[in-house]
Formats: sequence, C-alpha cells, structure tokens
Amino acid sequence: MSKPETATRAPVYGPQAHDHTNRMAIWSLVLSILTLGGLGSVAGIWLGAVARRKVAETGERGRGLAIAGIIVGVITLLFAIGYWIFFAMHTGGGGSGGSGGIYGY
Repeated sequence: MSKPETATRAPVYGPQAHDHTNRMAIWSLVLSILTLGGLGSVAGIWLGAVARRKVAETGERGRGLAIAGIIVGVITLLFAIGYWIFFAMHTGGGGSGGSGGIYGY
C-alpha cells in the first residue's frame, strides 16, 4: 500500500501576529473621548493615524480602535469648535461696539 500524500504548507512571510493591542490605538480612543477642550481630540486623531500605520507594519491588534479613535476624535473636535464659538459669542467676546452701557443699551 502506498502512503497518502500529506500537503505541506508554504511558509508565510510578512508581519507576524502579536497577541497584544497597540497602546497608541487605545490612547487614541481614550483621548478622543475625553476631548479636553479640543486638545484631546487632536491628540486622539494624530495617535489614531500613527497607530493605524504601526498596526499595519507590525501586525499588532488595534486597527479598529485606531479607526474609532480617529472618528470619535473628529466628532468631538467639531463639538469642541462649536462650543468655543458659542462661548466666544455669548461671553463678551463680541463687545458692544462702543454703544455704551454695560448691557449694550
């Protein structure tokens, strides 16, 4: 009797999968959620972009976290910009135009 042929696998080349999640991706989402007046959003977007590139190079986990950090960062940045515009318009940032009086009368 002849032996059945066993299939041999070809070696896999490229980035090896790691068991841990990329820390930049985690911090990207955390800072994007915290916002911190818009600064956390900007840091979250930046860290998310760097983390996506790093995850693609190293094969670590966290691609979804990095994308979520970017998306949440953009949304919270828009809210922060809207907040600061509202704040500036309603707290004496506009001035009374020299019409006199404390309340603009």
